[in-house]
Amino acid sequence: MNPADYLDPSDSISFHGGVPKESSILTNITSFKYKKAFPEVKQGDIVVLGIPESRNSSNIGSSKSPDLIRSYLYGLSNFPLKVKIIDGGNLKPTKNPSDSYSAIKDLVDFFLGKKTTLILLGGTQEISLAIYQAICIHRKSIGVSFIDSRLDLGEPDGGFCATNYIQKFLEEPIKNLFNISLVGYQNYLVDPKQIDSLTKKNHEAFRLGFVRGNFREVEPSFRDSDFVSLDLGAIRHSDCSGNINPSPNGLYAEEACQLSRFSGLSDRTCCFGIFELNSESDPSLQSAHLSAQLIWHFIEAFSQRKGEAPYNNIDFKKFIVKSNTPGIDMIFYKSMISDNWWMEIPTNNYELFPDGRVIIACSYNDYVLASKQELPERWIRVYNKVV
Repeated sequence: MNPADYLDPSDSISFHGGVPKESSILTNITSFKYKKAFPEVKQGDIVVLGIPESRNSSNIGSSKSPDLIRSYLYGLSNFPLKVKIIDGGNLKPTKNPSDSYSAIKDLVDFFLGKKTTLILLGGTQEISLAIYQAICIHRKSIGVSFIDSRLDLGEPDGGFCATNYIQKFLEEPIKNLFNISLVGYQNYLVDPKQIDSLTKKNHEAFRLGFVRGNFREVEPSFRDSDFVSLDLGAIRHSDCSGNINPSPNGLYAEEACQLSRFSGLSDRTCCFGIFELNSESDPSLQSAHLSAQLIWHFIEAFSQRKGEAPYNNIDFKKFIVKSNTPGIDMIFYKSMISDNWWMEIPTNNYELFPDGRVIIACSYNDYVLASKQELPERWIRVYNKVV
């Protein structure tokens, strides 16, 4: 396929300079231009795509957001990067949302086939489903993290829209979707039954208060995420007003940047999306500016990826903890480079895991709990999925 058939260049961007142009990230950008061939894409490159789709949402102003984010992003400072950043422009207008979703799926499939990392500028968050479906073409047992103040399950008989799309994820088999992590939800904004529907399938849900005090416990979920979908409504109104569902509480801007950084550091994350920016609720463009900084933190962290994998790697130290459960030892791996931890969980699901084990990211605290003969919650949750 030719991505130029799906995309319009975005070359009429005003430049909100935070630094001089010659020192900005703009110097690392290769842009798709009118009457020019689409830039060559190589393995390892970062591709930025604008998805101005918002018709299955009340957040119509979100369709104007991609170029607003770009105008601030390209004024931020540069840093050493061994790969190109390609700005592929914006998705062409389509007749209906379904056509947009099909086009998004085709584009993500194409660029993942080139082994690139995608940054997607929404648009509204139900777009996440099409992105996930494209990832399924290339990977199995996918992990998805939603940074959101709510769980977008909506009404059981409601149609597919930005506030009612998670059900499609919950219906996915484990061979496709291994884990969902809901990060930063606010308990008073979520029906407890909805959280139960998530946790009964052994997925994760981290309340805002837990995230705030336990960043190192949340980080492993991002290390195991192929796709991170960030709803700007997860950020408190005083830091991010450009949202149609603002809350006085939420993540601080700095905390959202830290989660974006976790996503960028993750060797596994191939798609990172910013959604639900409402330009009409953002007269000062503060939220567009924050969105740009979130992406900057992702890219800056991406430049520091280490390519870590604990399978038979000499850079890892193996720890075996004898448990009180007969026949089950708890096995941990520690990276000698980053000090990150992983743990190994036995499984009899040889169809998905032919070598009879699952290795997932974990925290040092999980190892400490195991050393005290306490089964870490993360271990129990995954064990329940794979036996």
